[in-house]
Amino acid sequence: MRPEPAPGDAERAPRELMSLPGYYRDVRRWRLVETRHGGRWRLGMLTVWRRPPGSALWVVHVRWAPDGQEPEGWGWFLFDEDRIRPLPEPSDRPPAGAPFYGSWRDAVVVPPELAGPAATDPVEQCWRLAWVRSEGGWRSALLTVRRRLGPGPWITHARWGEDKAAAWLIADGTAVQPLPTGGAAPVDGAPTSENTDASESR
Repeated sequence: MRPEPAPGDAERAPRELMSLPGYYRDVRRWRLVETRHGGRWRLGMLTVWRRPPGSALWVVHVRWAPDGQEPEGWGWFLFDEDRIRPLPEPSDRPPAGAPFYGSWRDAVVVPPELAGPAATDPVEQCWRLAWVRSEGGWRSALLTVRRRLGPGPWITHARWGEDKAAAWLIADGTAVQPLPTGGAAPVDGAPTSENTDASESR
């Protein structure tokens, strides 16, 4: 069941707007965002920008829960930078010790042959939004599986960029930074982000 809408909530895109005939423009780009639902900020992943045919408005697809976990864990919304805003990238400094030595390094990729088959135990299915360091920058990512490599480290399977980039990564908590689960803050309280500039998302 959807939460009762509150003043200032993100506005769902009308069905009439989403079903207009003709060509529409999609821009598929993943970005971690906060969206206002039921008077609260909720963490989610913005995956698609869409310009409906003949419309001056952008609508966006945001997902905040996997299928089956909630009655409805996603939605199309009219974009409004006061109601849907990108999370700021991590701003903490890289660790002084190995392997960073004061400079950020990309998350360590584990070759698929070392990660083992899907049935390998122990394994934990998960659905965690996260920041992942890749190609010299922070990427908005989704973590879907966590596994222990024998007596070695935990690894996690991460997807980012419309699922076109995916890899097993060492889950070190530094170059792979999961967001808090159940992340939601009252609108009148301290939000989880202070960045309201959405222009870089497009």
